[in-house]
Amino acid sequence: MTLEYDGVRITYLEHDSFLIEWGDLKLYTDPFKLPRGLPKADVITITHEHFDHLSPDDLGKVATPETDIVASENCRGKIKVGKPRYLRVGESTEVRGIKIEAVPAYNVNKFKSPGVPFHPRDYGGVGFLMAMGKTTIYHAGDTDRIPLMKQLRGRIDIALLPASGTYVMTPEEAADAALDIMPKIAIPMHWGAIVAGKEEAERFKRLLEGRIRVEVLEKKR
Repeated sequence: MTLEYDGVRITYLEHDSFLIEWGDLKLYTDPFKLPRGLPKADVITITHEHFDHLSPDDLGKVATPETDIVASENCRGKIKVGKPRYLRVGESTEVRGIKIEAVPAYNVNKFKSPGVPFHPRDYGGVGFLMAMGKTTIYHAGDTDRIPLMKQLRGRIDIALLPASGTYVMTPEEAADAALDIMPKIAIPMHWGAIVAGKEEAERFKRLLEGRIRVEVLEKKR
């Protein structure tokens, strides 16, 4: 299933991976477990260096030597294809007409051991704001509900929000985050590949019924 909104087409691929098309331009987010036969990428964004976001095998499926790759600073030295550039929180760049800004992404209550989050604030993972013409897309990366989200209120057309729990927001937390942001459309991600499934995505949708438009996109196979 593909969502079309104001000249932008969004197809859910897997986990945090989307194909976003703007005119002829093709942008992939966090390529992971990609199906074969996808078109080559003009741009790729990578939120952090964990294996399910920075996957060399999946980059190889869609990247070319001319692909522009915008990644978090903690990916430096680990991307061997395309033309990478690296952003820290608060930094921005423009690639092929897309304005991309790196924003915080971190855990506040998801821990791999006592006091040690899966995604610490100082770890360097990011989310991305991507402005394509009049449409701004927020790819939250691996994060919990954080103060940034209220600051984004009124700025976001489409919010791609993790809603699986365990390593990121639960459906309930993601619904509260969506209410902080108040995007025109929210799309749940981070389900099906590692933890959780469509049930969690549908629960996120039910929690926001009548308040925010939610699209649960079937994964492309």
